[in-house]
Amino acid sequence: MFRRFTPVFLFFAIATTPLAIAAQDSEDFMRSAWHDYRIVTVVEGLVNPWAMAFLPSGDMLVTERPGRLRIVRDGKLVMSPVEGLPDIYVRGQGGLLDVVAHPDFESNRTLYISYSKPQGGNESTTSIIRARFEDDALHDVEEIFEADSQGRGHYGSRIVFDGEGHIFFSVGDRQVRPSGDLEAHPAQDPSTHHGTINRLMEDGTVPADNPFIGQEEAEPSVYSYGHRNPQGMIFDKATGNLWLTEHGPQGGDEVNLVLEGANYGWPVVGYGVNYGSGSAIHA
Repeated sequence: MFRRFTPVFLFFAIATTPLAIAAQDSEDFMRSAWHDYRIVTVVEGLVNPWAMAFLPSGDMLVTERPGRLRIVRDGKLVMSPVEGLPDIYVRGQGGLLDVVAHPDFESNRTLYISYSKPQGGNESTTSIIRARFEDDALHDVEEIFEADSQGRGHYGSRIVFDGEGHIFFSVGDRQVRPSGDLEAHPAQDPSTHHGTINRLMEDGTVPADNPFIGQEEAEPSVYSYGHRNPQGMIFDKATGNLWLTEHGPQGGDEVNLVLEGANYGWPVVGYGVNYGSGSAIHA
């Protein structure tokens, strides 16, 4: 059974600064149908910034997709990138992607990082490492997940904690073209990681209560499937709900509430069409 939620189109601007912002005239604000907003430059010199993590010290970590982890300290970009990253496949949509601090970072100094891992030639996949962050470098780097997925983009890679010892993370459909028998598309097959939300313990082991545990034709880490390229995710600790945004085809972006074991339909059902041509995708 497909569970589909009405798409919502969201826009937000990250507007932060370490300095007090003086009151501005109304013409300095940008207008939208619902809110006025303004964009304030915090730091310059970053190349393709992809994700941010805020540390208890006040430092901000920023991933640059070309393969660098940067520190913003006291409002300034530290010149030297963080050392200790593994080899990264930097091409197209691939590179260094998410960075998240462990909820108990102040005591354990642990970061979780996702990236596109090279697999020889033009092949790559989504991988997640965890490491201890000390003296502006990564130590004790450990890979806790490597996706069984092949393709040229759509890595997913967003990571969140649920506060109960689990991490959730996304893997995209890797841009496998939807054609022919859409139900045979790998995003419709939980025996691979294409187009999935996954759930692990913080140490990378599989929870015993994951929905596909014990099923031979399914990856045990898979929590939901049938996604295209989910790259926005948040866990609401007050309700226990996991929400995600995923890039759709043209006109098909989605906001979804993630339900355990659910199939979200890509590419069999959806609201979008092929880019450029506008031709139909879904049956």
